[in-house]
Amino acid sequence: MKSNHKKILQIVISVLIAMALWFYVDTVNARKVDISVKNVPVEFSGENGALADKGLMLLSGYDTTIDLRLKGPRNVLFRLQRDKVRIVADTSSISATGTQTLSYRVVYPDNISSSSISIDSASSYTVTVTVGELYTKDVDIRCDMTGALAKGFTADELILDPAKLTLRGQRDDLVNVSYAKITLDLANSDKTIVNACQYTLYDYNDIAIESDNIRPTVKLIQATLPVKTSKEVPLKLDFVEATGSSLSNVSYTIQPETVTLTGSKETLDQISSIVLGTVYLQDLGDSQTLSFAIVAPENTELKSTQTAATVTIVVTDVSETTLTSNLITFENVPKGFTATPVTQSLNITLRGLTEEISKVTGEQVQIVADLSGVSAADGNYTVAADIRVDGYTHVGVKGTYQIILNLKSTANPG
Repeated sequence: MKSNHKKILQIVISVLIAMALWFYVDTVNARKVDISVKNVPVEFSGENGALADKGLMLLSGYDTTIDLRLKGPRNVLFRLQRDKVRIVADTSSISATGTQTLSYRVVYPDNISSSSISIDSASSYTVTVTVGELYTKDVDIRCDMTGALAKGFTADELILDPAKLTLRGQRDDLVNVSYAKITLDLANSDKTIVNACQYTLYDYNDIAIESDNIRPTVKLIQATLPVKTSKEVPLKLDFVEATGSSLSNVSYTIQPETVTLTGSKETLDQISSIVLGTVYLQDLGDSQTLSFAIVAPENTELKSTQTAATVTIVVTDVSETTLTSNLITFENVPKGFTATPVTQSLNITLRGLTEEISKVTGEQVQIVADLSGVSAADGNYTVAADIRVDGYTHVGVKGTYQIILNLKSTANPG
């Protein structure tokens, strides 16, 4: 039994030694191998930049492919995805028409270090192209719409990006191009449609044009079709109540009562009403007619041309009166000081239920001054006055009031 254990241990050690040797040879010693990458298409950089700026364009060379034989460490080439290998030829050095020869560079995926790979051989070490004079032409873009929108929805103005299609090519190839056409499927949609559309070029007889010699500046045209619906929402007011001025004593009408908004479904779903403005009940008379602008919420529009609402408000069983009070008291008088009023009385305007306000007398209206914000120093001070009406729930004070007081230190009575 002991010998079996010893034999198994020897086998395990042998395997580990073999793996270590393999790792050393493959990684540390960087054993190199080679692989073939075939039919790599040539890409051209600078064609729409430096080359076009010189008034030149490529007429041939687009179908060029190159076979490569690459050499490098086995562990590096093992990770290399062959279909990710690119060949890029720079056209910015071209300065004349005719046949031109370009060098190229091989571009590897980001996870592969280009310094670890060399080109053992290639089917061609240069790229031959034909260069011609560049002409440009802007053509209109037309859109055929198929299908229909969802019921109750309408389309706004179609937006195309770019608004016109710029074509590049030789003059003879461009002269017959009249317009480009895209197709947009409405597909029973209830929301804005945004599609990247392929297009077809047409001549002046509405016959489709297919030419590899015409080079549009964009491959796709983005079509945006805003899709809108409508929704009827009520008009409302925000009322601010106060003691003695309650909404229960107010009746009002709004004309019109509702308006119809147009916009996207997503936006309209968030809108339940339009608030015309804020009305403070304490400021109302018995009857008044007010006008408010109807402002459509953001990203919506009013369907009608009416942009103002008329509001009629009637207040019942509410009255106002003005009483004179001389009941002045102080709170939070600084320690070591006495306060005496310089103001002897105030005329106070009260507002509230008619049946209660008729019973209020000046002796029930208190004027209370809070001195917590007054500095502890002799002198006269103007402070806010808090008006309190005792014994009446539905009577409130209208307006704000102040009194003048004199503060004197008790340590200095003279």
